Formats: sequence, C-alpha cells, structure tokens
Amino acid sequence: MNSKKFLALVSVAVVLSFSFNAYAAKEIKISSNNTAYSDADVQKLAATAVGMGVKEPVSLNSGNGVVTVSGSSATKCAFKVGNGDTPQIQGVSCK
Repeated sequence: MNSKKFLALVSVAVVLSFSFNAYAAKEIKISSNNTAYSDADVQKLAATAVGMGVKEPVSLNSGNGVVTVSGSSATKCAFKVGNGDTPQIQGVSCK
C-alpha cells in the first residue's frame, strides 16, 4: 500500500513538473525590437520585464547601453546591458 501511494505521489510530481516547465517556456509576444540580440536573449529580457509587471505585447528599444522594455501597461523596465552582441545585465529598474 505504501509503495502505491509513493508511486502515485511521484507520478503527480512528474506531471506537475512538466506542466510548470511548459508554462515557464511560454514565448513572450514582441511587437517591436531594435536590439542586435538573438531571439533567445530578447525572450529572456522580455520574460523578466513581464515578470515585473510589463504587459504583452512588449517593445524593446536599445540605446546607450540600456534596453527599455515597455508594453500595454504603464510599467517600463530599463536594463543596463552595456554594449555588445550579448546583453550583460548590470542593473534593472522598473517603474
């Protein structure tokens, strides 16, 4: 009896784990993007901004080592990323 309960609990945990991973991998809708970053990097920045209150679809605007992510809400996030092909996040400010 105990082994059946254990297997049932493990099965539920595995199913929940896969469900959570599928949700976490949700692709964020991007309306505009003027950065030189890869799609994967853009998705990471967008997902972080959405997690901090920016509503989809989001726009990414790059300039002077800062990427501003805005959306359909009043919240905007500014990522200090430096210069280069890959964002090197040095700070985040969301208002």
